[in-house]
Amino acid sequence: MPRQLSDLIGDADVHYFQMFLYEQSREPNRYLLNNDILLGFEAFCRDLNQEGLLTGRNGAYRLLRHTPEMMVLGEDQVVLLHRYKPSKYRVYRINVHTGEYEDVAIPELLDLRERFADTEPEPVSKLRLDFLPFYDYGPSIKDSRRIGNGIDFLNRYMSSSLFQKPAEWQGFLFNFLKIHHLGEQQLLINGQMIRDRQELVERLETVLSETDGIREEAPHTDIALQLQREGFEPGWGDTVGRVRETMQLLLDLFEAPDDSNLRAFITRIPMISKIAILSPHGWFGQENVLGRPDTGGQIVYILDQVRALERTLTDRLRSYGLEITPRILIVTRLIPENDGTTSNMRLEKIHHSENAHILRVPFRDERGNVHPHWISRFQVWPYLERFAEDVGRELLSELNGRPDLIIGNYSDGNLVATLLSEKLNVIQCNIAHALEKTKYLFSDLHWKNFESDYNFSLQFVVDLIAMNMADFIITSTAQEISGSAEGGGQYESYQFFTMPDLMQVVNGINIFHPKFNVIPPGADETVYFPHSETERRLENQTTWLSEQLFIADSPDTVGKLENPDKPPIFTMARLDRIKNITGLVESFGRSPRLQELANLVVIAGKVDAGQTTDAEEIQEIERMYALIEEYGLHGKIRWLGRHLSKEDSGEVYRIIADRRGVFVQPARFEGFGLTVLEAMSSGLPTFATRFGGPSEIIVDGQSGFLVNPTVAELLSDPLVAFFEAAVADQAHWTRFSEAAIARVQERFTWRLYSEKLLNLTALYGFWRYAVSQEGKVELSNYCHLLFQLLFKRRAEELA
Repeated sequence: MPRQLSDLIGDADVHYFQMFLYEQSREPNRYLLNNDILLGFEAFCRDLNQEGLLTGRNGAYRLLRHTPEMMVLGEDQVVLLHRYKPSKYRVYRINVHTGEYEDVAIPELLDLRERFADTEPEPVSKLRLDFLPFYDYGPSIKDSRRIGNGIDFLNRYMSSSLFQKPAEWQGFLFNFLKIHHLGEQQLLINGQMIRDRQELVERLETVLSETDGIREEAPHTDIALQLQREGFEPGWGDTVGRVRETMQLLLDLFEAPDDSNLRAFITRIPMISKIAILSPHGWFGQENVLGRPDTGGQIVYILDQVRALERTLTDRLRSYGLEITPRILIVTRLIPENDGTTSNMRLEKIHHSENAHILRVPFRDERGNVHPHWISRFQVWPYLERFAEDVGRELLSELNGRPDLIIGNYSDGNLVATLLSEKLNVIQCNIAHALEKTKYLFSDLHWKNFESDYNFSLQFVVDLIAMNMADFIITSTAQEISGSAEGGGQYESYQFFTMPDLMQVVNGINIFHPKFNVIPPGADETVYFPHSETERRLENQTTWLSEQLFIADSPDTVGKLENPDKPPIFTMARLDRIKNITGLVESFGRSPRLQELANLVVIAGKVDAGQTTDAEEIQEIERMYALIEEYGLHGKIRWLGRHLSKEDSGEVYRIIADRRGVFVQPARFEGFGLTVLEAMSSGLPTFATRFGGPSEIIVDGQSGFLVNPTVAELLSDPLVAFFEAAVADQAHWTRFSEAAIARVQERFTWRLYSEKLLNLTALYGFWRYAVSQEGKVELSNYCHLLFQLLFKRRAEELA
């Protein structure tokens, strides 16, 4: 039944709101996004001299600030999508003239969206996908603010179940311990000697009584025979004290469970010694690969992740009292035509690791022939099912058994991880890094226009399957999941969307499910350390890189600085539109005062458009040259078109810090921002985009600065203010340098990351055993159906 707008925004604001909607109904743009809506309302208020409406007290303005989209349906109706809380939506159809409105269901909203597609949808019944009914097997988070901290919620749920349903859940726990092993080694409990939960409790009490008084620091081998007589296998701890502590935690769980001792005990169970990490696309190697197509920060992330996981896992296995060497494999694609990389090597040891390797498996066509060339990440889909089969055999051979954890990366790696997890019955973690759906405006609604280049019809189906089947998902920031008060997140964008003539997704992902967790990565502390730690720096490396940055002439360098002693504004990224390097150059060019205070030093892409075939990079190169000419930046800018080694990039940050410069990350949107961490670790005051992950790294005005890089003055003015303050107060630069270092060391290290990831694996492993697998049977069947009907057929056509 229709309701009045006054119920929604208050009586005082209805008249002007109707006038605004009437104005919009006469505009040619019939589909408006939030920025267009707000700009239009602000202009409307200024024209009427009603700027007072542009406050948080105004109901209409509050509503429009949280309206991601508005559709104009003829001259008398508009539809507003209202995001009243993160990940919570209501849809209203409003009559412009009567001021009445009614609620619109999501399927109807999707039908309305299709009116704005480039092609007229075929008048046939639609394939509607709804994953939500399959999530009734477990709990859901109610509070949007807790999204991204799923393990705390799930841990409380499981400990509550242990308390409220002791017979059932203590049975789960006992059986989970009884079957536990790593490889061929039985751990924790001998099931032949300890047959039920009551007997386990009695034997735990016996051991605790008989070992009371033994030195806590004594090695576990001192009581090994005693443990064996009572039916306990290795894995309880490396010292008598740790064995007793672990056993007491288990006793407490049986007698008075709470979430703290459940977490403490489960994370002490030795569950992991072998990890497989999937990253099929790109040129995955350790040298001579960064900057190639589809090859960038993800490679750095995974290599650093592996080294940290190996160190932490080695320490943990020793603390369990086990003499087991962990094994980690990064599984990627073997490329026979390797173009000077190691991508044609089947097995490559990872530098600075003990027993971690890159395992490469080739893509094969339907006849089994090896595909010899590199393939774009948008074209890999026909090869992935066969690739997963081949990888499964290789893993079983190389690891002498199944891995204990499978981690997928990006959409293609997450699909392969899903297929392997199902086949091998192994817990699966997904890491998206970036979801293409939010990077390309209207990539779902206008998918046919993107299809020849990007194959989104395949990728978005893969994303739906993988994210729903994953045991747990980790992201670097909460914004990746549910966005912020100002806008939606990457995963949130999969809640409902339409791809005309292909499918309508009514409920694509339940982001209130506790599978989502935020674990920010770190910066490699062996490479990215403070510039003040001079004893760790190589003098000849510093000298050579300083010459390259500020003085040396070379074919891959543009510009010679008139005054190289000015503090440098430094940036380093790929040369594409989303990274917005040219936006920073334009901002610098439009600020004469900033040019007086500082030089601009850029490391990005190539300087010769003839050396790349990437259309977007070519456009950005041409724009760089045009901006330098337009604003007369000769003598004020240095542009290096090269890719530095990791070690050299670390020293470059420190050289910029030596000169009391700053780092700027001007991306239009950034999922996380590893370069932000790297710069801050080195002691560089950092200015980064406020759109995306950096807003969770930097405390604005304290450990750095968050800027709006879409408007030149909003980027240049904070830089001018900083350098002017640094001229007036010599301690100003130092305060922000030290605050940046402290922020990273406190919150963003690979040690913290690896500890959290292994803890998640243990807790979700118990959840998977106790409940999740049984509950996910119907969800698995649904995903298999979509794989066969929507993915496999189209992938075969692409091949």
